[in-house]
Amino acid sequence: MTRELPERGLLIREPYATYLVSGQKRWELRRYPTQVRGRVGIVSRRGWIGTAVLHEVLGPFTLEQLSRPEAQQLHRADPHFLQAYAKGQPLYVWVFIEPEAFEVPIPLARPPGSMVWVRLREALPDRCHSQSSLSDEVATPQSPPGDEW
Repeated sequence: MTRELPERGLLIREPYATYLVSGQKRWELRRYPTQVRGRVGIVSRRGWIGTAVLHEVLGPFTLEQLSRPEAQQLHRADPHFLQAYAKGQPLYVWVFIEPEAFEVPIPLARPPGSMVWVRLREALPDRCHSQSSLSDEVATPQSPPGDEW
């Protein structure tokens, strides 16, 4: 069965992107909610590394709520990073399910100004623009090793 590939990819720092596609993390923390739902690409500095389903958005939550051990297990953000990122403001939880990691990251040309979302088809190398060649490029999912941003 061929899965339709997502239209957009979410930019996430490492190691959090790898944690997400490998199933080690389910919550992505952001300063705002999103209306986007469904399967999205997960994009890091290494390229397009996998996909996951953006299931729902929860919050906003205080830093204190997100620092609890049960929340920490779901977002895996370092407490110092979390405090710096929040800048005293509440954060939203983007809940992901059904993660899939690619065996090999797919290189992307990150468009100028992209801060959160990338239109995957526009950012792919020319050889990957057709659905069939892109499906060949997307290898069997696996859990990749983590690396730092």
